[in-house]
Amino acid sequence: MPDGQEGELVLTTLQREGMPILRYRTRDLTRMIKGTCRCGRTHRRIERIKGRSDDMFIVKGVNIFPSQIETVLMEIPEVDANFLVIVDRKNGLDELTVQVEIKREYFTGNLQQLRELQERISAQLKNMIIVTPRVELVEPGTIPPSTGKAKRVIDKRRL
Repeated sequence: MPDGQEGELVLTTLQREGMPILRYRTRDLTRMIKGTCRCGRTHRRIERIKGRSDDMFIVKGVNIFPSQIETVLMEIPEVDANFLVIVDRKNGLDELTVQVEIKREYFTGNLQQLRELQERISAQLKNMIIVTPRVELVEPGTIPPSTGKAKRVIDKRRL
């Protein structure tokens, strides 16, 4: 990729004898940074890893990473630790739904407050991922916990 353009980090070692690494795909997404480091070093540098290519999914032509959604949700005090992203296709169009567990103390029965929270979450997610998701607020413990690596995305388009 040209400098500054995002792509997958691929490592190649040609100097090593016996077991050279030829095009080892890390599946990490980053970009090369031009210029000299503030510390004075002049070697090529990579930007902080943005996400993984195998975690990415595409909705309405936009690349979305579960980590982007998690970043937004964890900044909202009413949101509990668990969420689930569901991608579906209805009438030929992609549809993104984010189920969010809300802390128990925010389920007071005030529907107006819950609707405002739902709209605020949707707006903040749209600012981050460009696509406007449908947000469903659910009680804590509703989304089943996964063992091992958290399963955050269910893509029903392929099922």
